[in-house]
Amino acid sequence: MQKEFVSFNNIASTLDSRYTAPMKFFLGCRKKPNLFTLLFFYFLIVLIVPLGLFSAYYALAGNTNQERYLMRQAMNMTTGDANIVAQALESYRHKAYLLSTNPLIVEILKADTLEAESSQSRELYELLFTVMHGDIYLASANLVSNTGKVRVSTHVFPEVYDLRYHGNDWDVNSIINQNSQVSPTASLISIQGHRIAENGRQVVASILRRVYDEEGTNLGYLVVDLYADALAPQVNNDHVLTDMLLVDNKSFYVTSLIHPERFGSFDRFPALKALDGDYTPRSLLADTSIIAVSPIGGTGLHLVGSLSSAPFFQSMENWLSVFITTMLIGVILALGLSYLFSRSIARPIKSLAKRMREVEQGKLESREVSSSISEFSQLEHSFNAMIKQIISLLDLTREEQAKLNEAERKALESQMNPHFLFNTLNTIKALARLHGEEDIYTITVKLGKLLRSSVDNHENEATLEQSMALIESYLTIQKLRFADKLTTDTYLDPSCKDVKTPKLIIQPLVENSIIHGLEPKVGSWNLSVRVEKKEERIFIAVCDDGIGFPPDRLPENLDELANSPHVGVYNVYRRLFLKYGKKLHFSLKSIEDEGTWANISFPDKKAIKEEKNEL
Repeated sequence: MQKEFVSFNNIASTLDSRYTAPMKFFLGCRKKPNLFTLLFFYFLIVLIVPLGLFSAYYALAGNTNQERYLMRQAMNMTTGDANIVAQALESYRHKAYLLSTNPLIVEILKADTLEAESSQSRELYELLFTVMHGDIYLASANLVSNTGKVRVSTHVFPEVYDLRYHGNDWDVNSIINQNSQVSPTASLISIQGHRIAENGRQVVASILRRVYDEEGTNLGYLVVDLYADALAPQVNNDHVLTDMLLVDNKSFYVTSLIHPERFGSFDRFPALKALDGDYTPRSLLADTSIIAVSPIGGTGLHLVGSLSSAPFFQSMENWLSVFITTMLIGVILALGLSYLFSRSIARPIKSLAKRMREVEQGKLESREVSSSISEFSQLEHSFNAMIKQIISLLDLTREEQAKLNEAERKALESQMNPHFLFNTLNTIKALARLHGEEDIYTITVKLGKLLRSSVDNHENEATLEQSMALIESYLTIQKLRFADKLTTDTYLDPSCKDVKTPKLIIQPLVENSIIHGLEPKVGSWNLSVRVEKKEERIFIAVCDDGIGFPPDRLPENLDELANSPHVGVYNVYRRLFLKYGKKLHFSLKSIEDEGTWANISFPDKKAIKEEKNEL
């Protein structure tokens, strides 16, 4: 009859293996890099890699991108200035056309004579200054007949155009000597006449037109000389380009618009060698300079812009030095921030790992550790809840073991020979039948059933059908005792017959109702015992209409009954709680002079198991 009980050490070891196996696995990885090292390394990579990629990009592609940008900028500026020069040349060419076709000038050159103080002379000068209005310091208009007898200029007439003393082969750079290069009605724009004019200004370009009469006879020439101030102030307004060259690639002659003192053949401008005779619009790198070529519309000239790349690349190198310094500072900051971030994350994990080692060593203590990271805070809370649950399970195991030991001791102390007791009851039953004492006979039979249930230790549980049969036996004895004064109502739901519960969970409640609730009451007594099943839960209700008891005698927590006279009720509650845990609902309600109601409900484990099997 003695059961084999599980020792506390076995239970503790079982719990230890169940809850500390993950801890041992976690702690077994200590030889691997710890979390702080990994986080520090990962943070460092995340912070440094973008800086490294950025620096590598500029180291590999920075110069190329800078070159492309400078070439694009030089090309845009050269193209824009070429358009400005084209507009300026077109403006002066139009003025040359107006003068060369004017009837007064045709008439004077046809007469090939002009008196200095005549009205015709005054009209001619008025005409020249009117057409050249606003350009008196930028250009000069010069008129000369084929014989050289008529020589008129808005400034001092240039000796190079005096045809009296110089033939066509006198100066190859004279624009008059180049007039055969154009059709009779076209204008000739040349930069080969670069010289210092009689008024001290530098001539950078000249425009020539022939003068014809009505029969088409060439009477002379009109030459408009453009000074440096006519073109130079209008180009390179941003002062980015180092030079602007006006190039005649047919005569291989060059003049600088930014530095008018520089002019001559191609050999004086080494940078033009990079063009290699190709004057299509483009930009290219030549040594430390960037050259851009753009044609000047309406002319045979080209504008070549030169940009020194050395200052930009020097600035680039300075910028790279600043960038490298900034990157080093960034790396130092990345190290510091990585350390702080890694520590803020690793510290709560390290604290939790330390507590796990303590739990592994048997120190089951719960400590709340607050963390600013919600996930870590939840992890710490869950770990504390697990520790509390382990402590609760160990306490429950100790309590259950103690109760089992106490029950075994009492069972051994009160053990007696059931055969002697049953033989005695059988003798009383036989005598009662012999003498016709039916009440004594009935009481003896029912008492035998009660005693048989009490001394049967083979099973710890009984079905609700067996429990209700025991209640019927007990109530039969009580009815014989109190006769018609006691009225009972018992009901067992057929679906609850086979449900097993701890033994003797209803009989103590019925006994309390009769002893404490009904016996002190004057008049009739009513007692109800009902067992029903609703929504997969078993409901047991024991109700009486006895004297009840004041509300202040009802405990707020049923565990308080352990130290009260109602040990039987506490015993029922505690054994049900050990079986069903928090799924048990146990309530006591009493109203003075009206009655007491005991209600119990717990899940039908058999029905739940069948439902799971079906799923």
